[in-house]
Amino acid sequence: MKEFFETLENIKDEKEAHLRNVLVLAFVGDGLWTAYVRTHLAKNSLENSGKLNKVANLYVKAESQAVIYDALASELKESELDVGRRARNAKLHHTAKNASIEDYRTATSFESVLGYVFMSGDLDRLEELMKKSIDIVENIIIKEKICK
Repeated sequence: MKEFFETLENIKDEKEAHLRNVLVLAFVGDGLWTAYVRTHLAKNSLENSGKLNKVANLYVKAESQAVIYDALASELKESELDVGRRARNAKLHHTAKNASIEDYRTATSFESVLGYVFMSGDLDRLEELMKKSIDIVENIIIKEKICK
């Protein structure tokens, strides 16, 4: 996955990434997270695409992203937390139909942090955050759903 990111052009530096609109960073982060999740599932499962899509939704829905962000918050750098706060407080033009506004705002923070780290060009950090996020989903969220 790292090789994929390294081939992309126009990776910005940290200062320029910090100046980006946080909702644009969330747009980028959403796409990165979705691609990462789908790749992870495809590599680790022999299920068909319909089943994989249902499982992927557990990872990418706002409620799950809110749990991920809250779990990662203590490990985020100050610049990442700042982006997350700005995203949480941004004027949203729409909300998810199946999520609370609080979860949606927190999910936007998560996506913005991923977009920020990517646009900063810190691909090792991006991979670290995504791996930890996968672990949070698999060890907290999915286990909770199975135990209910």
